[in-house]
Amino acid sequence: MLSTLILALTLQAKVAGDYFPVKTGTTFTYEQKGNALQLTRMIGAPLDMGGVPVIPVTERQGEGAGSTTYYRVDSDQVAIVAYDVKHPLTVPMPLFRVGTGNVVWDYTGKTKTGPEGERLLAHGEAKAAGQREVLGKKVDVIEVKMVAQMGIGMTGLKFDQRAIYAKGIGLVEWTSKTTLGNSKKPDQSSYKLVDMQEGKSGG
Repeated sequence: MLSTLILALTLQAKVAGDYFPVKTGTTFTYEQKGNALQLTRMIGAPLDMGGVPVIPVTERQGEGAGSTTYYRVDSDQVAIVAYDVKHPLTVPMPLFRVGTGNVVWDYTGKTKTGPEGERLLAHGEAKAAGQREVLGKKVDVIEVKMVAQMGIGMTGLKFDQRAIYAKGIGLVEWTSKTTLGNSKKPDQSSYKLVDMQEGKSGG
């Protein structure tokens, strides 16, 4: 009985990297709701940051210059480690975590905003969300929700985000509501994966 239970839990367990592939050169294209410009994300070659391999992902709208975020992929989580390789975050911020059943976490750290970084508090939750069709094939997906608060008062920002990650693909859907201060009308944005071109080199 015990061995059967252990086997069942093992089969339910997930590996974070399965939902965040990092093959160098892979490009994802997303359609943005209410925005004619497409959003693209491209995975760069791994870099060494203090003896730890990190993955740069460059995001741009249309033909814009783009911005790069640096991620670390562990067995149980994917975390943002820097927005600038010269100034890594003091505490890496989980993008999502995986495990058996629902996985929740809390985060206290700083963002890149301001010379010293703005204090950021976040609460996240990730869970299996069955299967869905992504780019013509059915795949397992996880749903990740995160609520975060940056700053306080009239200039404080609250973020309410929801993302879907597909096994073997990565991010396929993202929605966000951002509220400034006591505003009753949050700024909403969303995008959805419409194309993926896999890179030719390993990563």
